[in-house]
Amino acid sequence: MKATLIVSGMTCTNCAKAIELTLKKLHGVSDVKVSFELGRVWVEFDENKLNLVNIKEAIESLGYQVEKESLREYSFPILIFCWTCGAIVMLLMFFHTSWSLTVQGILSTLVQIIGGFRFYQSAYHAIKAKTGNMDLLISLGSTSALIYSYLAFFRIIPEEPLFETSLFLITFVRTGKFLEEKARKKATESLRRLFGLQTLKVKVLKEKEEEKSIYEVFIGDKIVLRTGDMIPLDSKLLEGKLYVDESMITGESMPVLKDVGDSLLSGSLVVNGYGIAKVERSFSKSYVSVLIKLVENALLEKPRIHRIADKISHYFVQGAIALSVLVFLIWYFKTGDVQKAITFSLAVMVISCPCAFGIAVPLGITVGLNRAYKRGIIVKNPEAFEKKIDIILLDKTGTLTEGKPKVSKSNISEEYLDVAYSLSLKSNHPYSVAIKEYCASLGAKQIPLQNCKEEIGVGVICDEYLLGKGLNGHTVLVKNGQVLAEFEFEETIRHEAKEVVEVIKRKNIQVILVSGDEEKRVKKVAESLGIEKWYAQVKPEQKLSILSELQSAGYKVGMVGDGINDAPVLAKADLSFAIGSGTDVAKFSTDVILNSGLVGLKEFFELAQTVRRRIKENLFWAFGYNLLAIPIASGIFYPYFFIKPEFAGLLMALSSLSVVINSLRR
Repeated sequence: MKATLIVSGMTCTNCAKAIELTLKKLHGVSDVKVSFELGRVWVEFDENKLNLVNIKEAIESLGYQVEKESLREYSFPILIFCWTCGAIVMLLMFFHTSWSLTVQGILSTLVQIIGGFRFYQSAYHAIKAKTGNMDLLISLGSTSALIYSYLAFFRIIPEEPLFETSLFLITFVRTGKFLEEKARKKATESLRRLFGLQTLKVKVLKEKEEEKSIYEVFIGDKIVLRTGDMIPLDSKLLEGKLYVDESMITGESMPVLKDVGDSLLSGSLVVNGYGIAKVERSFSKSYVSVLIKLVENALLEKPRIHRIADKISHYFVQGAIALSVLVFLIWYFKTGDVQKAITFSLAVMVISCPCAFGIAVPLGITVGLNRAYKRGIIVKNPEAFEKKIDIILLDKTGTLTEGKPKVSKSNISEEYLDVAYSLSLKSNHPYSVAIKEYCASLGAKQIPLQNCKEEIGVGVICDEYLLGKGLNGHTVLVKNGQVLAEFEFEETIRHEAKEVVEVIKRKNIQVILVSGDEEKRVKKVAESLGIEKWYAQVKPEQKLSILSELQSAGYKVGMVGDGINDAPVLAKADLSFAIGSGTDVAKFSTDVILNSGLVGLKEFFELAQTVRRRIKENLFWAFGYNLLAIPIASGIFYPYFFIKPEFAGLLMALSSLSVVINSLRR
């Protein structure tokens, strides 16, 4: 059984790692994936060995909350409390009285308990799960500073108290994390809204309006839709008019007018209007459910660079603790000054930032996926963002052309009109559809045919008849090898095709047109789009051979096809795209599905370039920050320049925030 759980309370990627390691230890759990960015846990388990309650208990034993409203662990009221205490402590430091230190100690302790509780809880469970996280470093650093201050306050050691250090360390980190959480939620807003549909309440019209769970609404039920409503299920409009935003499906941001009889795809947003619609698919079969599954699968995939960053983040905490101990020993034996040794040791501990490493890659990818879905581009495999290609093979019909050819000329006689029409009904190929429409316009009727089959690259065969490709590349109707009729077609090149081809060529990617169509039509399309190299009358197995030859020569090759007829070639390509629409997306085993049409290809390459650049910048910042900050915090420039522990904590929090902000940049 597979289950998806909403989990709140995770503060960094190492929290996600702790949940993953804990669940994997449960007998009966076969696979676990955790998304810190979306607050989701996907788990696959054997129902005979454990149940969902056991899994929830295991997660909650680590201090996280399952299937509850987000508690906003860096909540605003606690933050205000911490800053208020901080302001009082600052005043007491400037206007010193006999009871100043006592008040500072009380306020610092309150901030440590109230403001630091979440850190302690997370740190405890991280240790329990035998992993480390940012909260462990903050807990150790702030607690050490507070204990040191009390030792000095009670004259156990001959030093000055540092109550402000622990107080501002907690306050600064909470502030940075509060801002980070806000920015991260904005980055994943569309994806969260998409997943939120699973808990949506639907207004069902019976004798009166009733609110029901999305899973309690069935085919044939009538649902009420108003301005601002998300369309929950695939349906047909019965009454009213609606302006609908279908950007999640097509990438088109302009609202579309829906009138009585029009289909409504789930996941669309009612921008304006009122209507009553009849449900045509249950939630599990609706488009949005298909999209949610695709998004979940994409989020579960970890590209190679993501796995490397995860490993660094996992061992980073242990390294930071060991380094802070080393810094303490060096300064203590060098100077004999305990306060100085503790100050530099704490600064090193809290300035170290595993979170920046942990979120650098997954957040960059999540933002990329989010933006792709909003443009009607479904990325099934996030590694597609990493892949670079030298050559791209483009199919013609339905890719570069509209995919709706029309018969422009035919010599078919009335005697065989019904035969051609009946054969065309056996296939969904664009040319078969065009022949069906042409014959129907001439009054053709369906007749019974036996032993029918469709052979890819050949055509439809029924008994002695064949409707398909002739020796000359034309589409023909054949009986026992004798040509009875020929069909010529005209088709429209997509208006965006030329621009897309030019953009791809500017990225130093060679464009090759491969088509099963006749040479004359393929050549015409290639010349009009400025494609120098093309292949005509190519069967699917020949397309595969062309792809294999190019790969053998050392090229990385991409392929854009129709997703079904080109399935073998798409499967072997280094990067594959299918032009898709609506619920058909589930059928395509490609890296990327272009629901927005061919223009999505151009947008994907631009988006992938941005995602790669943001990930590199994030990793560069994460490495660069730690490489610069840790030596400075250790006191190598003392007395000319040094960082107090509380400001080290602020820098640590801001380093994670900077990664989030950078990922959000266009």
